[in-house]
Amino acid sequence: MSTVGGSRAPSGTLEQGSTQRKRVIAASVAGTVIEWYDFTLYGLAAALVFAPLYFPGAGALGGILAALGTFAVGLGARPIGGVIFAHFGDRIGRKPMLLMTLLIMGASTTLIGVLPAADQIGIWAPLLLVALRLVQGAGAGAEFAGAITMVTESVESSRRALSSSYPGAAIYVGTGGATLLFALLSLMPEHHFLTWGWRVPFLASAVVVIVAAYLRLKVAETTAFQQVAKSGSVERAPVLDAVRSHGRAIVCGLGLFSFIIPWAYAMQVFVLSYVTKTLHVDSAPALTGLVIAELVAIPAIIAFGRLADVVGRKPVLFFGAVFGLVFPFPMFWMLETRSPWLIGLVMVLGIAIVQGATSGPSGAMLSEIFSTRVRWSGIAISREIPAAVVGGTIPLVATALLAWSDSRPWPVALYLMALSAIALLAVTFLPETLGRNIDESDRTEH
Repeated sequence: MSTVGGSRAPSGTLEQGSTQRKRVIAASVAGTVIEWYDFTLYGLAAALVFAPLYFPGAGALGGILAALGTFAVGLGARPIGGVIFAHFGDRIGRKPMLLMTLLIMGASTTLIGVLPAADQIGIWAPLLLVALRLVQGAGAGAEFAGAITMVTESVESSRRALSSSYPGAAIYVGTGGATLLFALLSLMPEHHFLTWGWRVPFLASAVVVIVAAYLRLKVAETTAFQQVAKSGSVERAPVLDAVRSHGRAIVCGLGLFSFIIPWAYAMQVFVLSYVTKTLHVDSAPALTGLVIAELVAIPAIIAFGRLADVVGRKPVLFFGAVFGLVFPFPMFWMLETRSPWLIGLVMVLGIAIVQGATSGPSGAMLSEIFSTRVRWSGIAISREIPAAVVGGTIPLVATALLAWSDSRPWPVALYLMALSAIALLAVTFLPETLGRNIDESDRTEH
């Protein structure tokens, strides 16, 4: 575990000049937007259109499970890509690896938009869909951890959670934009939507990638990494060193993100599928409610990030986990009314509160725990393994639990509560890092 002294001292690793800081935040935000735009598009398409297009012979439930299974496959690839890119990000620099992850994500998403359906190329359609999903997941696996690393190494400690909240808020710029575009296109006649309408948002991803790549080319490498490279203390195997020297922090991080990430996908994918397929609510109001929730989440995440810079990281994270513990049963009671207003309120509360209270504080806390030599690797391990094991599987697991319980949602509610309880335990054992200096020279490892 790592400790630091001089919590109020300014870090020698901070980027100099407001222009560079703004560029770092803008570049990180842009990459996070494309990461979550891409992943949200895939989740929406998996919930609403992939079953009849790519798994037409699997039956109604089988097609939905197969489509949601491909969603889980992408998240299964995230820790692999996360570890690989984080390894090189901690060895050769933040900037080149973040540019590469961006291009990989964008290319795979664009190709999904032109992939023929099963009635055109048969078994190759689902096989190629899975392959592209794997590549998309691998590219996205290191994106958010790298963005948080670059931002937190470029700002003063008094604004670190707030600055970390910008990439967190950018998640919902990406998800909100993807959902809004998908919702508008879903208003088309069903034949046109299933034939070509759903493909438009995937192809539009290429435009966002170009803008994000331009911003990343304008950003300089962080001073923190430059100092480590100049001193010759770059780790040969940063992933292994992160596990060896920060084991407790990684275990707690795994527990925390086993709550944060599944909640996001439960709301964006499973709840959408549940209200449309099980409760037979029209997809248009359900998607509208999701868009509103994602738009509300943007200022909520920033506000909670600012709060975490005032009262500390742990109180805000505790609040988010406690809310996740008490909300699941009321959530399903509200959904079962089939009221568009209450469905929208569920999505607002489930996304804006849980994600708001966790996105900024969690990124700042982990950045302040891991040393510069292994920071990207430590965050990637803590975040992406739960993303694959728990986050990517939650739509599939929740759907299976729903089928097992004869469409009664209580097992899903209990599952969400269990994940929230794990997060409470993890936060208990994490240190409070408010005001901590992340300068490598002040850090003592033991």
